[in-house]
Amino acid sequence: MRLKIGIWGFQPGYEIILEQIGIPYEKISEDTNITLENYSVIIISEIVQESDKPVILEYLNTGGSVLLNARCWANLYRKKLKQKKVRFLISDNNSIYSSLGLVDIYTKISFVDSRELDILDEGLKIYSTKIGNGFALIFPFEINSLVLDTQSLRKRFYTERKELPSEIVARVSKGKLRELVRISLERLHHKRGLPFVHKWYFPDSSENVFIFRLDTDFCSSHQANNMVEVCRKNGISATWFLDTTSKERLQNYAEMKDQELALHCDRHLVFDDYKSNLDNIKTALSKLEKSRINPTGFAAPFGDWNPELAKVLDDINLEYSSEFTLDYDDLPFYPFINGKFSKVLQIPIHPISLGWLRRSHFLPKEMLNYYLRLIDDKFHSNEPIIIYHHPHQEYLDILDQVFQSVNKYKIQKMTMFEYAKWWKKRIDTQPDLYFEETSLRSNLEKGDISLRITLEKGSIITKLNKRIDLANLKFIKQKKVERQPDLNRLRKWCWRDVLYNYESIRGKRKK
Repeated sequence: MRLKIGIWGFQPGYEIILEQIGIPYEKISEDTNITLENYSVIIISEIVQESDKPVILEYLNTGGSVLLNARCWANLYRKKLKQKKVRFLISDNNSIYSSLGLVDIYTKISFVDSRELDILDEGLKIYSTKIGNGFALIFPFEINSLVLDTQSLRKRFYTERKELPSEIVARVSKGKLRELVRISLERLHHKRGLPFVHKWYFPDSSENVFIFRLDTDFCSSHQANNMVEVCRKNGISATWFLDTTSKERLQNYAEMKDQELALHCDRHLVFDDYKSNLDNIKTALSKLEKSRINPTGFAAPFGDWNPELAKVLDDINLEYSSEFTLDYDDLPFYPFINGKFSKVLQIPIHPISLGWLRRSHFLPKEMLNYYLRLIDDKFHSNEPIIIYHHPHQEYLDILDQVFQSVNKYKIQKMTMFEYAKWWKKRIDTQPDLYFEETSLRSNLEKGDISLRITLEKGSIITKLNKRIDLANLKFIKQKKVERQPDLNRLRKWCWRDVLYNYESIRGKRKK
């Protein structure tokens, strides 16, 4: 039995998610043989033509698993739809999706008027049903278009205190959608009695990675030196995104041999047109070259991203970029822009810095607790721990305590460049996986890519090998990540958001 996902039609959003998860997939073509042996799950996000419906129904009725949206379900079975526009949905407390919490979608959701469906999560409007010997799982929205959404807005982020920190970030919760798809595919595999197998997110079977990013705008040499001392004390090679306005500071950065040096900006702005972005970046690159600094990646001022900036990044051929108005709190991916995938890997981070916590009137102890909770949540959610800071804001004692906490976990400390290089190797490692009674067979030898294998009884992480005997593995129940309470307050109107948006616009105009 081949463990591979079949994608019906051209769905670049789903391709992004499946690459992130690390599960083998292929696009179904006209001459594809759609059988239970060829595909463990089929994803349908486009309307199926009448001539193709018998093939899908045959696959379902004979025992296949299908993931599709309500619009496609209604088309397949000639059901009526109801629609409603929503900003966000919140998962149920006790469903398989409970850890997702609040999911921002800003789109229309569709309801299938059918008593034949079972509710998997009332809050997220996710349904399932048995069809013959097969099983279907139905989303109320179109994953593909949501993943490709590039709009941004200000969002507040969860903490137990009354005033919440905020930042302008990607409008759609793409990391939540990716996890929603992973959970769904896992369930659909288990419904068929199959293991769910995907490439692990971190190198060498480590349980997670920690990456510390620094944006150096307004940073003095003295502040940078103090910051690097705290990093070295805790065994951390940070990724420094350099503001090139000062020759003196660049010479200082060039002496940091154990740190990664990357590009931030010359003028601290992102422009709407290609030429202005190109001129700004070329000026910065020229200054870095004169200081004998070879940048590895890029992070835009204010986390801003737009397609014109993306074109520039493709043309200057850097290894990666990181902009939280495109995505945040997620796994790396190649963006899909203007009909093609970018050549520059995007590495999302957590977008709330100590500066924003200060702006939201956090006390030092509250700042520390915010990051300690964030690290613990990401560790147990299998999401890379990537935080960022501006050295001119200091708070070195808080960061020192954060780093000490990181060192207590069994995780690997990396730079963004190191993680990007490994992630690209992960993408290039494409095993063909087959399930045979109680074992997995692969076409690839051992490497530094591991597999996560889940059965209904639990999961395990093991090295990729040509043959893996499941009977000899010890599967462990994963700790459930509890959903935060009172999530509606995150999206209630707040006068501070209006003020911060005004200050953001005014600040950019002055630069």
